[in-house]
Amino acid sequence: MNQNIIDLHPGLIVGFAVVIFIMLLLDLGIFNKKAHEVTSKEATIWSVIWISLSMVFSGVVYWIFNQDAGGHEIAVEKFTQFQAAYWVEKALSVDNLFVFILVFSFFKVPKHLHHKVLFWGIIGALIFRAIFIFAGVGIINVTYLSAFLTNESNTFYVIWSLIALAVIVLTFKYLREEKIFLSLGILFAVSLLVAINAKYVIDVKTVELPPINLVMTLFGLFLIYAGIQSWGSGDDDEDEDFSDTAGAKLVKKFYKISDNYDGDKFFTVQNGMRMATPLLVVVAVIEFTDVLFAVDSIPAIFAISKDPFILYTSNIFAILGLRSLYFLLANFIHMFSKLPYGLAIVLSFIGVKMLISPWYHISSPISLGIVAGVLIISVLASLVFPETKEDVTSTLDDDLTGEDLEM
Repeated sequence: MNQNIIDLHPGLIVGFAVVIFIMLLLDLGIFNKKAHEVTSKEATIWSVIWISLSMVFSGVVYWIFNQDAGGHEIAVEKFTQFQAAYWVEKALSVDNLFVFILVFSFFKVPKHLHHKVLFWGIIGALIFRAIFIFAGVGIINVTYLSAFLTNESNTFYVIWSLIALAVIVLTFKYLREEKIFLSLGILFAVSLLVAINAKYVIDVKTVELPPINLVMTLFGLFLIYAGIQSWGSGDDDEDEDFSDTAGAKLVKKFYKISDNYDGDKFFTVQNGMRMATPLLVVVAVIEFTDVLFAVDSIPAIFAISKDPFILYTSNIFAILGLRSLYFLLANFIHMFSKLPYGLAIVLSFIGVKMLISPWYHISSPISLGIVAGVLIISVLASLVFPETKEDVTSTLDDDLTGEDLEM
C-alpha cells in the first residue's frame, strides 16, 4: 500500500512531464498563438481533452499497481485516491471561477486576453503546487507525535523549539487580525512545544500512541472551519479592491503601471519610459489568488493520499483543465449557485476524516463516493432550484457582454 508509483516506474514522471509540455505547447503555441476570444465550442473541446487525459492517466495508475504492486486491492486504492483528489480540486476550481470573473471585470480585461492571463496563471500553479505538495508531504512525514516523544537528539529538540517559537512570533506579527489563523498558529506551536518536552515529564516508552500527526490535525481543524465559513458563501469578494491585493502591490513595487493595455504585452514604453501594463498586474493577482485557493485544496488532498506523485498529477490535471472550463462556464456560473454548500460539506468531511484517521481509516473508495455524491447533489440542487443570473452575477454583466471592455 505504501509503494510509490515513482519507485515502480521512474519513467512515468518523465512521461507525465512530456505530455504536459506537449499539451501546453499545442494549447498556447499552435492553437492559441494569436490572442482571441475563446468560443464555447473551443472551450468544450479542450475541456473534453483534459478530462479524458486525466481519466486515461488514472487508468494507467490502476494498471501499473495492478500489474506490479501486488494486486487489484492496492490498484483500486491508488486509482480512487487519484480520482478523489482530482475531483476535489476540480470542484474547488469551479467555485473559484467566480473570483476569476470578478478579477477580469475589475481590471476590465478584454475578453481576447483572458486566455493568456489564465495560461500564465497555470504556469505559476505548476511551480507553486509542486512546492506545496512535495514540501507538505515531507513535513507531514516528520511531524508524527510519536517521533517527537521518542527522539533523544538535542539537534531535533533545538530545531523544533526554534520552529515553534518562530511560528508564534510570525503568527502574532502577520496574522493578528485573522483570528482563526492566529488561533491555529498558536495551537500548532504550543502542540510542538508540549510534544518535544513531554519526554521530560512522562516515560514515553511505556505509552502506546495512535499515529497522531500534528500537521494533519491542524489541517483537519482548519478544513472544518473553512467548510463552516464557506457555507453558502459566494458574494464576499464582489466588493474587493483587487488593485490593493498582494499580487498587484508586488508589481507596483518594481514597475510603474501604464494606464491602458497594449495588446497582449506585459510591458510597454510610454514617453521613453518602460512600464508594466495592467495585464501584468492581472497575472500577478491571479497567481496570488491561486496561492490562496491552495490553502483549501492542498490540505484537503493530503487527507486523500500521502503519495506526492498522485497528489501532484491529479492536482495539475485538474488545474490545466481550468482555463477551458472557465470559458465554458463563465456565462453559466449562476447555474452552480448551490455548489458552495456542497463544497462546505466536502471540506468539513475531509477535515473530520483527518482528525479521526489515527483511530479510524475511511478508505479512498468510500471517500470518493461521498465526495462525488455530495458534489452531484449540489449541482442537481442548483439546477432544480436555480438562482437567476442577475442574482448571482449582477455586477458582472458588463464583463460577460464584453461590449465596453476593448481598450
